[in-house]
Amino acid sequence: MNSIVRFELVNTSRSWLTYFFAIILVLSGVFGGNKFTLTAGEGIYLNSPYSIGFMLGMLSLSIIFFAILYSTQFLFKEWDAKFDLVFFSLPFSKMTYLSGKFWFFYLKTFSSFLFLVLGFVIGQTLRGGNEMQAGLNLWHYLYPLLIFGLLNSFFVCSFLFFLTYTTRKKLLVVVGGLLLYVLYMVLLVFSNSPFMSGSTPQSAEAQQISALLDPFGLSAYFFEAGVFSVQQKNNLIVPLSGWLLINRTAFFLVSILFLPIGFRLFSFSIRPGKRANKGNELESSAVIGKLDNFQTQKPDFGILAGFKSVLSFMKTDLSYLFKSITIVAVSILLVFYIGMEMFAEIDKGIRLPEKYVSSGLMATSVSSNFHLLGLLILAYFVNDLYWRSQGSNFLLIEKNTYFSNSKLAGHILSVSILLIFLTGILILEGLIFQLSYSYTRIDCYAYWGVVVFNTFPLILFSAFLLLINDNISNRYISLGVSVVSVFVLASPFSKTIIKYPLFQIFSGYKGVFSDFNGYGIYLSAFSQRLLFGLGFIGLLWFLNDYAKTGKWNIRKSIPASILIIMSVLNGVLFMKGYVPQDKESTILEAVHYEKNFRAYKNKPQPTITDVVAKVHLFPSRNAYQVEGEYVLKNQTKFPIQKVLINFSPDLKIESAVLNSLNESIAINEFVTEINLNESLQPNEKAKLNFILSYKWFAVNGHQSVNAIIGNGSFVRISRYFPLIGYQEDREVGDDQQRAKYDLGEASELKKLEAPEVFDRDFINLNLTLSTVKGQTALGTGDLKKQWSANNRNYFEYSAKNIPFRFAISSAAYQHKKVRHKDVEINIFYDENHAENVDQLITNARITLDYCSENFGKYPFTSINFVEVSSFTKGFAATAYPSAVFMTENKLFHANITADKKQDVINELAGHELSHLWWGNNQIKPDAREGAAMLTETLAMYTEMMLYKKMYGKDKMMERVGIHQLIYETRKGLDGDQPLYKVTHENIHISYSKGAMIMVELSELIGEDKVNLALRNFLKNNSYPKKPTSLDLLAEFYAVLPNEKMKTKVDSLFKTE
Repeated sequence: MNSIVRFELVNTSRSWLTYFFAIILVLSGVFGGNKFTLTAGEGIYLNSPYSIGFMLGMLSLSIIFFAILYSTQFLFKEWDAKFDLVFFSLPFSKMTYLSGKFWFFYLKTFSSFLFLVLGFVIGQTLRGGNEMQAGLNLWHYLYPLLIFGLLNSFFVCSFLFFLTYTTRKKLLVVVGGLLLYVLYMVLLVFSNSPFMSGSTPQSAEAQQISALLDPFGLSAYFFEAGVFSVQQKNNLIVPLSGWLLINRTAFFLVSILFLPIGFRLFSFSIRPGKRANKGNELESSAVIGKLDNFQTQKPDFGILAGFKSVLSFMKTDLSYLFKSITIVAVSILLVFYIGMEMFAEIDKGIRLPEKYVSSGLMATSVSSNFHLLGLLILAYFVNDLYWRSQGSNFLLIEKNTYFSNSKLAGHILSVSILLIFLTGILILEGLIFQLSYSYTRIDCYAYWGVVVFNTFPLILFSAFLLLINDNISNRYISLGVSVVSVFVLASPFSKTIIKYPLFQIFSGYKGVFSDFNGYGIYLSAFSQRLLFGLGFIGLLWFLNDYAKTGKWNIRKSIPASILIIMSVLNGVLFMKGYVPQDKESTILEAVHYEKNFRAYKNKPQPTITDVVAKVHLFPSRNAYQVEGEYVLKNQTKFPIQKVLINFSPDLKIESAVLNSLNESIAINEFVTEINLNESLQPNEKAKLNFILSYKWFAVNGHQSVNAIIGNGSFVRISRYFPLIGYQEDREVGDDQQRAKYDLGEASELKKLEAPEVFDRDFINLNLTLSTVKGQTALGTGDLKKQWSANNRNYFEYSAKNIPFRFAISSAAYQHKKVRHKDVEINIFYDENHAENVDQLITNARITLDYCSENFGKYPFTSINFVEVSSFTKGFAATAYPSAVFMTENKLFHANITADKKQDVINELAGHELSHLWWGNNQIKPDAREGAAMLTETLAMYTEMMLYKKMYGKDKMMERVGIHQLIYETRKGLDGDQPLYKVTHENIHISYSKGAMIMVELSELIGEDKVNLALRNFLKNNSYPKKPTSLDLLAEFYAVLPNEKMKTKVDSLFKTE
């Protein structure tokens, strides 16, 4: 055995820290394996070979941080101890020294990852639930340990070894390690990752390039697994072949190449940072002279001198930082990483066009990606700055000076300036992107958010890191604790450990910026938590100083008291309205609901026939109030004695009363079982009157489809209205929880073959909206009347015979309208988003003509296309009777004139507007297999035919090809189904596969025949019938030219 390796093994085995660290890694792995849920797709188990592979691949990123820590400690050990000249004079060769160094470095790094994986295996073994399959196969863990753990450790260690012995600069080694992390994160965007694929797929070429260049091999792993079905992913490992084999072989060879280069460039005779400088020699006459006169300087230990000492420390730090090549390397690293993320946010792949390069887009790109990387950079930079005086043997002198306690203040100032410098570079990069894409509308408020959400919490974390380094006497232990602190206290992972939001003082912001609403109330709330954190960390500094000096005086008491008061006040303001999330309580509520009320699933209940509601919006207060009245009618053949009424727990019940015949019953609970004194006889009616209120607070976050905000509000308001009867979506979904509470089988989705039903569950809606002066409120139905009173604007909407589904929005809109034949087309949009308004009107005209001609008359007198803020998530656009709501950051405000010229405005007009025929007014299938085929698939067909009409068949087939790529990608993650039995969650089937099949059907029998079948389907299956996909297939069969065609049609719709 190499003598260096043997010596280090003996030395390491004698240290208690080695065993302590190993235990910590195993426990961390146990926690991760037992608690973390990185779902690869629907139906793929967490302990399937595929999931284990990519989870261990993701965990292998930790190798970077192990290797950075060990390289700065172990590889620089002789130079740090100033023992290099003595050590290098010992009788061993350069090869013996370097090979011993490398192999121990590699062994230590890989062993750390091995302990982490061991804990992960234990954690998964202890885990239960629906997401785990039975059995333990150690090969499923060993295989990814070899192809990811072993090879990635070798690559990272050889790269950092090469940097160490060619640059001999610790911070450059750190930057090199972080570069590997950045490279992986950039390439992940272009991979076939389950986290990145789907709505914005990348081309096969981009995936192949990512598979080749990813140093950790995960992109190649995802690419090779892309053809696997869900069943294969649950049972088979991804073989070491194809791009995965090429990637692993290539980086193994690159790793081997780093070693001889490092060996050759290393020399015993050159010390780190030292270069011969012949110009620095001084003549003796320059240093030896006669001192004729001198004065004794009276020492000054006042406040001014203390301030100057702080500035002196700061100046020394800045001189060290900004004269070093390291700061250049860090700046380039950040610019490259953030720049690639900015580009990825602009260029949305092959399906969607590029986004307009707004200030908000650039600012959120920085905030989403700079924070974590900045934390890691700080962990190493703060450690290096603090311990630099010890490394230069200046520590004893420094500690014996009067103002040595100014050291921490000097460091925090210098780090603050460094962070401001790095933030400025990234903001400048965002501005350059804007100008290069000719988007010159600059929003300073958006970029101010970068400072608040990144620079300030990073400065706060720097102050905490200085305390760590000041209280731990070993440099490398303090560095290790600092790195752990990054992930435990400040990274996104920290929220799983620190549940109480007030104490997440180092966290960043991954929310949105809206051109409607800016950062909303999140900016002020974030500032309040920062001020709480400033007071808390400041108090820790005072206590640290007291612990060091043992002195306390009035000069410290006053600022300490101010810090305490500031923390308390801002903490109270931040936590106002906080509602803790308790998963167990939520489960118990669901259990109680199911056990007590499941009997109502088969009991007759009254039907809501009329809804009259007034919704008062208060955007500046993030609140609204609902006054509503239902007409409830017994449409069954049986008398109804008991009624189950469900209110949303998200809203507060101000008052609620059920009026039935001669009785009025007050309701105070969210779920109430009402026993009527007199049964409600068939065709008799009752009324439910209610007043509800809602307000949200930043500490809890907002609900994406219940977003009442300052400007650009959107609320799927019908979701929060009371419902009658048993609600299956409130049931407990987890099988283990169901068994634990003896709940039996969960309600199943109705089978396609179940008997069809006729159900008169449509409503007549009268909806009055009021909002603040200067805003327009949009609702569901046709606008009947609008007026202003008491500094508020009022709007009344009405619709007859629509599903129980309505939504509202409110904003300071620009408005453009045109009349097309007998339909008024309205576009409501933000004043800075006018680019695609005319295109949307053109597409809406074409859609109205096509659908009216082929499927039937448009059922309303107007259609409103309404833009809402990016605070609303979950859809690009959503259709309601006479209204289509569009989020600002998806399709509507996209640059459709860019290079690929994808007309996604057709998705707003062609797809969403066609829903007024398919699924939002004229037909409403019940909840059963195949229902989505009658809504989303038919809307996709309409979209494709309109695309062909506007751009030709070739362009349409390009769009179909994109949907085929989406389908092929997602079916390996979420499974496959025959289209005629598709369930609602499998949108890759109802949307993408549906588009492919319907286009193929139109090619098979002709577009005219398909449209005739759809027209007949609509005529024969409209409300109150609840049609099924079998009804649609029957209409297709009816227009086929011969019986042989039926087999081909069945093969399209009935096979996977």
